[in-house]
Amino acid sequence: MRIVQTGVAYYPSVGGAQLHWFMIARLLREKGHDVAAITQWTDQRNRYLLDSTLFAPWSDDQYDAQGVPVYRFQPGFFPRCWMAPLLPGCFLLPGLFYPPISAYFAWRFKRMPGRVDVVHDIRMGREHFSWAAYAFARQRGARFFITPNFSPRMQSLAGRVMMRNLFRLFRRADGVFVFTPAEQEEMMRLGIPQQRICLIGVGPLLADQHDSAEFKRRFRIRDKMVLFLGQKLRYKGFDVLVAAAPMVWAKHPETSFVFIGPHYDSSRRQILSLGDDRIVDIPRVEAFDPLKASALAAADVFAMPSRQEGIGGVYIEAWAMKKPVIACRIPYLVIEDGVDGFLVEQDANDLAEKIIWLLDHPHEARTMGNKGWAKVQREYNWTVVADRIDTFYRQQLLNPGLGNDDGNRPGSHR
Repeated sequence: MRIVQTGVAYYPSVGGAQLHWFMIARLLREKGHDVAAITQWTDQRNRYLLDSTLFAPWSDDQYDAQGVPVYRFQPGFFPRCWMAPLLPGCFLLPGLFYPPISAYFAWRFKRMPGRVDVVHDIRMGREHFSWAAYAFARQRGARFFITPNFSPRMQSLAGRVMMRNLFRLFRRADGVFVFTPAEQEEMMRLGIPQQRICLIGVGPLLADQHDSAEFKRRFRIRDKMVLFLGQKLRYKGFDVLVAAAPMVWAKHPETSFVFIGPHYDSSRRQILSLGDDRIVDIPRVEAFDPLKASALAAADVFAMPSRQEGIGGVYIEAWAMKKPVIACRIPYLVIEDGVDGFLVEQDANDLAEKIIWLLDHPHEARTMGNKGWAKVQREYNWTVVADRIDTFYRQQLLNPGLGNDDGNRPGSHR
């Protein structure tokens, strides 16, 4: 079948969603499917609505992502002009102000060559690109699937108001992919029938080769090492880990804190604000760079106190290297508190306390890491994930009862 993935960002852009679905695209190609993608960015951005409209890259182009043809469609100058006054209204009245923007992108997607059997949208940020993908699927007579990347923020009162129009799209989809049982329950609560939901999980994205000793030598790592690996955005909690470092040093002074990931705004300045060589800052690395795997292998503790995650694939990567993990106490994560890691509030004192405990109890820390590793072997295998996705596509394509958009015209949000 011909599968078109859509999302505002795509590989080589670094981020959990981008990397996950690029890996799936490669695996589906190995199964004989023709996979392509539609996107806008290949770099790092986080203002999803502005950066896909007013500040989107200029000019369309096409590139090859390791065998996956990727088409980039950008708005021209005049569309940006008429979009500008619509953007503020998208947050309060999404059903009124998003449709013209979505319809424009759906019209641009028509340039995509060839037949289309499946359109699969990976939702990142605002909903206009997802609605455009839905309209594109209906125009081509294809089935529409979506990965919501549901987060705790979407459960809040403000989130439910802002995302109410997007929730309608979830209900119209021929299939919805989720990563955890908790996310599956939330989709059912939103009115999506269980038979339209596919629980898939994720797998680790790591190089086969790594050298922890060389990593420690190169970056002058002290006796112990705490690792943060992720985009350096405030919600990921990198600044909380920086604030926790002095408290950890009071008990374990020979501990290095390593931060790996792309920078945003003033993140580099914040990370280096302590002026201490026990803080190591490394910019973006590729998913399969041996440096990433080496850092995970070298770490004693993996800590990313993020307050907005889906399944949190990076925790699974740490488990794959048998490391105990520390995350925030939020829904959808698969960490068992006190078993294969710790769940904390996004608070420097709470975080420091758990880091200190793990450094004080190396045997228990290793046991936690080993339990996480066992979970990865059982549940988070890429072959299993790809088989589930392939099977679900085929099942939904054969089901004539799906694909009904209740008579709404393509592009309509009603």
